[in-house]
Amino acid sequence: MGNGRPPLSLIINADDYGAGVNVNDGVVLAHRDGVVTSASLMAGGAGFEDAVRRLDDFPALGVGVHLTLCAGPPVLNKGRAPTLIGEGGRLPADAAAFGGRFIRGAIRLEDIRAELEAQVGRVRDAGINITHFDSHQHLHNLPGVADVVIALARRFGVRAVRASRCRVWPPGRGWFARQLLLRVNAEAFMATARRAGLKTPDGLLGQGEVGRLTPASILRDVTAIPAGVWELLCHPATANEPEDDAAMDRGGELATLTDEALREGLRERGVRLLNFAAL
Repeated sequence: MGNGRPPLSLIINADDYGAGVNVNDGVVLAHRDGVVTSASLMAGGAGFEDAVRRLDDFPALGVGVHLTLCAGPPVLNKGRAPTLIGEGGRLPADAAAFGGRFIRGAIRLEDIRAELEAQVGRVRDAGINITHFDSHQHLHNLPGVADVVIALARRFGVRAVRASRCRVWPPGRGWFARQLLLRVNAEAFMATARRAGLKTPDGLLGQGEVGRLTPASILRDVTAIPAGVWELLCHPATANEPEDDAAMDRGGELATLTDEALREGLRERGVRLLNFAAL
Protein backbone atom coordinates (compact mmCIF):
# COMPACT_ATOMS: atom_id res chain seq x y z
CA MET A 1 0.00 0.00 0.00
CA GLY A 2 1.06 3.63 -0.50
CA ASN A 3 3.62 5.08 1.92
CA GLY A 4 3.82 1.75 3.74
CA ARG A 5 0.51 2.37 5.51
CA PRO A 6 -1.89 -0.48 6.40
CA PRO A 7 -4.75 -1.02 3.94
CA LEU A 8 -7.51 1.58 3.96
CA SER A 9 -10.77 1.42 2.00
CA LEU A 10 -13.13 4.32 1.44
CA ILE A 11 -16.77 4.48 0.39
CA ILE A 12 -17.43 7.94 -1.04
CA ASN A 13 -21.19 8.36 -0.81
CA ALA A 14 -23.18 11.22 -2.34
CA ASP A 15 -26.24 12.01 -0.24
CA ASP A 16 -29.55 13.47 -1.54
CA TYR A 17 -29.56 11.75 -4.94
CA GLY A 18 -33.05 12.30 -6.32
CA ALA A 19 -33.61 15.60 -4.50
CA GLY A 20 -33.60 17.47 -7.81
CA VAL A 21 -32.05 17.59 -11.26
CA ASN A 22 -29.09 19.73 -10.12
CA VAL A 23 -28.20 17.17 -7.47
CA ASN A 24 -28.65 14.29 -9.92
CA ASP A 25 -26.34 16.04 -12.39
CA GLY A 26 -23.71 16.52 -9.70
CA VAL A 27 -23.85 12.96 -8.41
CA VAL A 28 -23.44 11.30 -11.80
CA LEU A 29 -20.64 13.71 -12.77
CA ALA A 30 -18.85 13.09 -9.47
CA HIS A 31 -19.11 9.35 -10.16
CA ARG A 32 -18.29 9.39 -13.87
CA ASP A 33 -15.47 11.94 -13.72
CA GLY A 34 -14.46 11.72 -10.07
CA VAL A 35 -14.19 9.53 -7.01
CA VAL A 36 -17.81 9.02 -5.88
CA THR A 37 -18.58 5.30 -5.62
CA SER A 38 -21.99 5.31 -3.94
CA ALA A 39 -25.15 7.38 -3.68
CA SER A 40 -28.20 7.40 -1.42
CA LEU A 41 -31.53 8.00 -3.11
CA MET A 42 -34.36 10.14 -1.68
CA ALA A 43 -37.56 8.29 -2.52
CA GLY A 44 -39.72 11.38 -2.06
CA GLY A 45 -37.44 13.78 -3.91
CA ALA A 46 -38.63 15.85 -6.86
CA GLY A 47 -35.91 14.30 -9.01
CA PHE A 48 -36.58 10.66 -8.08
CA GLU A 49 -37.70 9.44 -11.52
CA ASP A 50 -34.87 11.33 -13.23
CA ALA A 51 -32.37 9.80 -10.81
CA VAL A 52 -33.62 6.27 -11.48
CA ARG A 53 -33.48 6.73 -15.27
CA ARG A 54 -29.81 7.69 -15.11
CA LEU A 55 -28.70 4.58 -13.24
CA ASP A 56 -28.68 2.32 -16.31
CA ASP A 57 -25.66 4.27 -17.55
CA PHE A 58 -23.72 3.84 -14.29
CA PRO A 59 -23.85 0.21 -13.17
CA ALA A 60 -20.82 0.58 -10.88
CA LEU A 61 -22.53 3.20 -8.74
CA GLY A 62 -23.84 1.61 -5.54
CA VAL A 63 -27.28 2.94 -4.57
CA GLY A 64 -28.82 2.99 -1.11
CA VAL A 65 -31.89 4.63 0.40
CA HIS A 66 -31.56 8.05 2.04
CA LEU A 67 -34.28 7.54 4.64
CA THR A 68 -35.97 10.89 5.11
CA LEU A 69 -37.97 11.95 8.17
CA CYS A 70 -37.36 15.71 7.95
CA ALA A 71 -36.52 18.51 5.53
CA GLY A 72 -38.12 16.91 2.51
CA PRO A 73 -41.31 15.61 0.97
CA PRO A 74 -42.77 12.29 2.19
CA VAL A 75 -43.87 9.41 0.00
CA LEU A 76 -47.14 8.89 1.89
CA ASN A 77 -49.95 11.40 2.26
CA LYS A 78 -50.88 12.85 5.65
CA GLY A 79 -53.71 10.38 6.20
CA ARG A 80 -51.28 7.45 6.13
CA ALA A 81 -48.85 8.94 8.70
CA PRO A 82 -50.77 11.75 10.43
CA THR A 83 -48.41 12.42 13.35
CA LEU A 84 -45.35 12.63 11.08
CA ILE A 85 -46.64 14.58 8.09
CA GLY A 86 -47.82 18.16 8.58
CA GLU A 87 -50.87 19.94 7.21
CA GLY A 88 -48.95 21.11 4.16
CA GLY A 89 -48.01 17.54 3.33
CA ARG A 90 -44.43 18.04 4.49
CA LEU A 91 -42.17 16.32 6.98
CA PRO A 92 -40.78 18.30 9.96
CA ALA A 93 -38.49 21.14 8.91
CA ASP A 94 -35.25 19.70 10.27
CA ALA A 95 -33.78 17.17 12.69
CA ALA A 96 -34.35 19.44 15.67
CA ALA A 97 -38.04 19.86 14.83
CA PHE A 98 -38.44 16.13 14.34
CA GLY A 99 -36.50 15.26 17.47
CA GLY A 100 -38.42 17.65 19.69
CA ARG A 101 -41.77 16.25 18.62
CA PHE A 102 -40.58 12.65 18.70
CA ILE A 103 -39.15 12.90 22.21
CA ARG A 104 -42.44 14.41 23.45
CA GLY A 105 -44.32 11.45 21.98
CA ALA A 106 -46.05 13.58 19.35
CA ILE A 107 -44.78 11.41 16.48
CA ARG A 108 -45.78 7.76 16.64
CA LEU A 109 -43.36 5.00 15.71
CA GLU A 110 -46.03 3.34 13.57
CA ASP A 111 -46.18 6.46 11.37
CA ILE A 112 -42.39 6.51 11.07
CA ARG A 113 -42.43 2.82 10.16
CA ALA A 114 -45.13 3.35 7.53
CA GLU A 115 -43.31 6.24 5.83
CA LEU A 116 -39.91 4.57 5.81
CA GLU A 117 -41.41 1.32 4.54
CA ALA A 118 -43.03 3.26 1.70
CA GLN A 119 -39.71 4.93 0.85
CA VAL A 120 -37.83 1.65 0.74
CA GLY A 121 -40.61 0.03 -1.24
CA ARG A 122 -40.57 2.79 -3.85
CA VAL A 123 -36.83 2.38 -4.40
CA ARG A 124 -37.10 -1.41 -4.53
CA ASP A 125 -40.07 -1.25 -6.93
CA ALA A 126 -37.95 0.92 -9.25
CA GLY A 127 -35.76 -2.15 -9.77
CA ILE A 128 -32.81 -0.92 -7.72
CA ASN A 129 -30.60 -3.36 -5.84
CA ILE A 130 -30.35 -1.47 -2.54
CA THR A 131 -26.81 -1.55 -1.17
CA HIS A 132 -27.42 0.21 2.15
CA PHE A 133 -29.52 2.51 4.30
CA ASP A 134 -28.53 5.91 5.63
CA SER A 135 -30.68 8.89 6.59
CA HIS A 136 -31.21 12.59 6.10
CA GLN A 137 -29.61 14.47 9.03
CA HIS A 138 -28.68 11.13 10.67
CA LEU A 139 -32.10 10.49 12.22
CA HIS A 140 -31.71 6.72 11.83
CA ASN A 141 -29.50 6.82 14.94
CA LEU A 142 -32.27 7.95 17.29
CA PRO A 143 -33.43 5.31 19.79
CA GLY A 144 -36.71 3.89 18.54
CA VAL A 145 -36.12 5.04 14.99
CA ALA A 146 -33.00 2.87 14.99
CA ASP A 147 -35.04 -0.22 15.77
CA VAL A 148 -37.41 0.53 12.89
CA VAL A 149 -34.51 1.00 10.45
CA ILE A 150 -32.75 -2.21 11.49
CA ALA A 151 -36.00 -4.18 11.21
CA LEU A 152 -36.63 -2.75 7.72
CA ALA A 153 -33.09 -3.62 6.64
CA ARG A 154 -33.59 -7.23 7.68
CA ARG A 155 -37.05 -7.41 6.11
CA PHE A 156 -35.92 -6.01 2.74
CA GLY A 157 -32.62 -7.91 2.67
CA VAL A 158 -30.45 -4.79 2.95
CA ARG A 159 -27.09 -5.88 4.34
CA ALA A 160 -25.42 -2.59 5.29
CA VAL A 161 -26.18 0.67 7.08
CA ARG A 162 -24.29 3.90 7.65
CA ALA A 163 -22.28 4.24 10.84
CA SER A 164 -22.51 7.95 11.71
CA ARG A 165 -19.66 7.67 14.23
CA CYS A 166 -17.26 10.50 13.47
CA ARG A 167 -13.56 9.81 14.06
CA VAL A 168 -12.03 13.08 12.82
CA TRP A 169 -13.38 16.24 14.45
CA PRO A 170 -12.87 19.82 13.26
CA PRO A 171 -10.68 21.97 15.51
CA GLY A 172 -12.34 23.70 18.46
CA ARG A 173 -14.79 22.58 21.14
CA GLY A 174 -18.04 24.07 19.86
CA TRP A 175 -18.64 21.61 17.04
CA PHE A 176 -17.98 18.63 19.31
CA ALA A 177 -20.45 19.91 21.91
CA ARG A 178 -23.17 20.40 19.29
CA GLN A 179 -22.64 16.89 17.95
CA LEU A 180 -22.26 15.05 21.26
CA LEU A 181 -25.78 13.58 21.19
CA LEU A 182 -25.26 12.30 17.64
CA ARG A 183 -21.99 10.69 18.68
CA VAL A 184 -23.60 8.85 21.59
CA ASN A 185 -26.55 7.68 19.51
CA ALA A 186 -24.31 6.71 16.58
CA GLU A 187 -22.12 4.51 18.76
CA ALA A 188 -25.20 2.74 20.13
CA PHE A 189 -26.75 2.32 16.68
CA MET A 190 -23.55 0.87 15.23
CA ALA A 191 -23.29 -1.72 18.00
CA THR A 192 -26.97 -2.68 17.70
CA ALA A 193 -26.83 -2.96 13.92
CA ARG A 194 -23.79 -5.20 14.03
CA ARG A 195 -25.40 -7.44 16.65
CA ALA A 196 -28.37 -7.74 14.29
CA GLY A 197 -26.03 -9.06 11.58
CA LEU A 198 -25.81 -5.88 9.52
CA LYS A 199 -22.56 -4.55 8.08
CA THR A 200 -21.29 -1.04 8.74
CA PRO A 201 -18.16 0.89 7.87
CA ASP A 202 -15.86 1.70 10.77
CA GLY A 203 -17.01 5.31 10.85
CA LEU A 204 -17.84 8.43 8.90
CA LEU A 205 -15.75 11.27 7.52
CA GLY A 206 -16.91 14.66 6.29
CA GLN A 207 -19.42 15.57 9.02
CA GLY A 208 -17.43 18.61 10.05
CA GLU A 209 -17.23 19.99 6.52
CA VAL A 210 -20.71 19.24 5.15
CA GLY A 211 -21.04 21.08 1.86
CA ARG A 212 -17.50 22.44 2.14
CA LEU A 213 -15.22 19.51 1.35
CA THR A 214 -11.90 20.30 -0.29
CA PRO A 215 -9.17 17.97 -1.58
CA ALA A 216 -6.98 19.09 1.33
CA SER A 217 -9.64 18.36 3.98
CA ILE A 218 -10.37 14.90 2.56
CA LEU A 219 -6.70 13.95 2.34
CA ARG A 220 -6.08 15.29 5.85
CA ASP A 221 -8.89 13.15 7.26
CA VAL A 222 -7.87 10.05 5.32
CA THR A 223 -4.33 10.40 6.66
CA ALA A 224 -5.63 10.66 10.25
CA ILE A 225 -7.74 7.47 10.38
CA PRO A 226 -6.58 3.91 11.03
CA ALA A 227 -6.83 1.02 8.60
CA GLY A 228 -10.31 -0.28 7.87
CA VAL A 229 -13.34 0.59 5.77
CA TRP A 230 -14.60 4.15 6.18
CA GLU A 231 -17.32 6.24 4.57
CA LEU A 232 -16.95 9.82 3.35
CA LEU A 233 -20.28 11.61 2.92
CA CYS A 234 -20.55 14.34 0.30
CA HIS A 235 -23.17 16.52 -1.39
CA PRO A 236 -22.20 17.28 -5.01
CA ALA A 237 -24.54 19.19 -7.34
CA THR A 238 -24.30 21.66 -10.17
CA ALA A 239 -26.17 24.19 -8.01
CA ASN A 240 -27.46 24.41 -4.45
CA GLU A 241 -30.98 23.37 -3.51
CA PRO A 242 -33.37 26.16 -2.41
CA GLU A 243 -33.45 24.95 1.21
CA ASP A 244 -29.65 24.75 1.59
CA ASP A 245 -28.09 27.01 4.19
CA ALA A 246 -25.53 29.64 3.29
CA ALA A 247 -22.58 27.44 4.28
CA MET A 248 -23.46 24.74 1.76
CA ASP A 249 -21.48 24.79 -1.50
CA ARG A 250 -22.57 21.80 -3.55
CA GLY A 251 -20.86 23.09 -6.68
CA GLY A 252 -17.61 23.42 -4.78
CA GLU A 253 -17.92 19.83 -3.60
CA LEU A 254 -18.49 18.69 -7.18
CA ALA A 255 -15.25 20.45 -8.16
CA THR A 256 -13.46 18.78 -5.22
CA LEU A 257 -14.70 15.29 -6.05
CA THR A 258 -13.63 15.57 -9.69
CA ASP A 259 -10.23 17.11 -8.88
CA GLU A 260 -7.40 14.97 -10.25
CA ALA A 261 -5.22 16.04 -7.32
CA LEU A 262 -7.64 14.33 -4.95
CA ARG A 263 -7.66 11.15 -6.98
CA GLU A 264 -3.87 11.14 -7.09
CA GLY A 265 -3.62 11.87 -3.36
CA LEU A 266 -5.86 8.93 -2.54
CA ARG A 267 -3.83 6.70 -4.85
CA GLU A 268 -0.57 7.78 -3.21
CA ARG A 269 -2.00 6.89 0.19
CA GLY A 270 -2.99 3.44 -1.00
CA VAL A 271 -6.73 4.08 -0.55
CA ARG A 272 -9.03 1.55 -2.20
CA LEU A 273 -12.39 2.94 -3.36
CA LEU A 274 -15.47 0.74 -3.04
CA ASN A 275 -19.20 0.91 -2.28
CA PHE A 276 -21.41 -0.68 0.37
CA ALA A 277 -21.95 -3.83 -1.70
CA ALA A 278 -18.35 -4.78 -0.92
CA LEU A 279 -18.87 -4.91 2.85
